[in-house]
Amino acid sequence: MRKHGRLMKNIAGLLLLLALLSLLLPFCKFNAGDGNMTLSGIEVIKTGGKAGYTYFKEGRLSENYVIKAPYTWGDIRDSVSYINHAGGANILVFCAVAIAVPLVLCFLSMFMLFMAEGKKTMFMPTLFTLVVVAEMLLIVFGITPLRPFLKIGVYLFTILNVIALLFIIAGWITGGYRHPDNRQSRYGYGGKGDTSKDGDDGNNNRSHRRKRRKTRRKTKKKKKTQKDKSSDGDNKKENNEDSENKEKKVSGEPVTGVISNGSGIYHGLSWNLKDGKDASVTIGTTFDAVEALESGSLRGIDSIAENNCRIVFDAAAKQYNIESHSKQAVLILQDGKVVKWLKNGDSYAVTSKAVLQVDGRRDAVKLGFGYGTTSVPYNSKGFPKCHKP
Repeated sequence: MRKHGRLMKNIAGLLLLLALLSLLLPFCKFNAGDGNMTLSGIEVIKTGGKAGYTYFKEGRLSENYVIKAPYTWGDIRDSVSYINHAGGANILVFCAVAIAVPLVLCFLSMFMLFMAEGKKTMFMPTLFTLVVVAEMLLIVFGITPLRPFLKIGVYLFTILNVIALLFIIAGWITGGYRHPDNRQSRYGYGGKGDTSKDGDDGNNNRSHRRKRRKTRRKTKKKKKTQKDKSSDGDNKKENNEDSENKEKKVSGEPVTGVISNGSGIYHGLSWNLKDGKDASVTIGTTFDAVEALESGSLRGIDSIAENNCRIVFDAAAKQYNIESHSKQAVLILQDGKVVKWLKNGDSYAVTSKAVLQVDGRRDAVKLGFGYGTTSVPYNSKGFPKCHKP
């Protein structure tokens, strides 16, 4: 139950309690022969308690026992007998029920209101209070002959019941008797079965949910900002690298051909080619040819013949011109795919990074591009020496 609903039903319960207490005041008057007699709730309780004690002590009430002067117990018995013989027993029972029903229902409604915890438990007290109000309005305004005999107790009882009914109905209209939203349990309170902090807990819980949503949005924005900053940093780094390369190109720094990352018989060998004398290199396609070229000895000239490949680098055109003088086929690969199969006497121009590999073996080198002034050293016989990093 929500907080404002609990407040309204408790106020209604207190009003019903006051309504019952109002009947302790004078509530009716009637003609007693010598004059008018007024009855109040206090007198009824006092007289009834005294008569009950006497009956319990003596086992009976004497005919002369005074109920309220000048009436005795004998007078009341004679009056009831006269009504029965006159055929008015049904009227007497009806009057007794009409008096008892509002009192009993008002008491039950008050008790149920204090114990209610939701819409289901609020249904019966609402119905009981509605019945009491309807009956009292009928007695006060509908049966006009009774109006002269009614005193302040009855009127106050009716007014307090009407006000209590208004509070109960207001709780129904505003949804105060509903249980708090079960979805609030995900935040650690106000879940199913939790009726200790309810009602306008809705307002507190909604504000709590709004704070959590704002926190999550701030966290997401912070992460996004950090991610954007990191990506901006990466982009700046890439842009700086590109700009550096562009600056190198614009500044006119010479482009060199870089042959490196050899495998097999070319493992550990590299060459840097540039315009002029260092623009070409001859590499062997067999182990003996590679050894002979590296040593520069004329005794290995036979192993070099028909087992070599000449690579010429054109810096202006930024390309390699490859001429095969090898019995073994030479493969040119780009992006892992064979783009050219060179047989003895064939040539091919490479304008981008590529791999030169001897067919059927894992002997290969990579052809790339760089910027620098490093030259290829030549041995005493005029052959380029291999650079071992």
